[in-house]
Amino acid sequence: MAISLKCVHCNGEIQVNPAPQLEAKMAECPHCHAKQKISDFLPKLSLKVDGQNYQLRFGKQWVGRKRDGNDAEVQIPDETRYMSRKHAIVELACTHTGIQCTFEEHGKNPTKLQGVELIEGDIIYLNINDCLQMGGKKMFLANEY
Repeated sequence: MAISLKCVHCNGEIQVNPAPQLEAKMAECPHCHAKQKISDFLPKLSLKVDGQNYQLRFGKQWVGRKRDGNDAEVQIPDETRYMSRKHAIVELACTHTGIQCTFEEHGKNPTKLQGVELIEGDIIYLNINDCLQMGGKKMFLANEY
């Protein structure tokens, strides 16, 4: 099953076949012949917190509380300190149905998804506009075109 993408140069339709690490591969628009990484054709996903977007990248990344010396890739300020410095692993992957986003709970304090408490080790699929609460912060998975 092919994935339909829209060329960022001419808005033409590009059909690509699913493949491992598709987002890192190159595609050529059959209309304007522009070549670029497939990830450049895909929408950008982020965690929206207090009106600010924290962009996610393809692959696995740690999400946690902002603090000096923290090496989490996505760091979110949380004055309550209920969010762990490495609270969860978020993974973005490109599949035949589009971008898949998974969330793996690792925080000492629980995360809530749509008000339901997760337990450590839970792995869930996130959809656009899903509401997570980590520590004192509510965040939403957002789609930035």
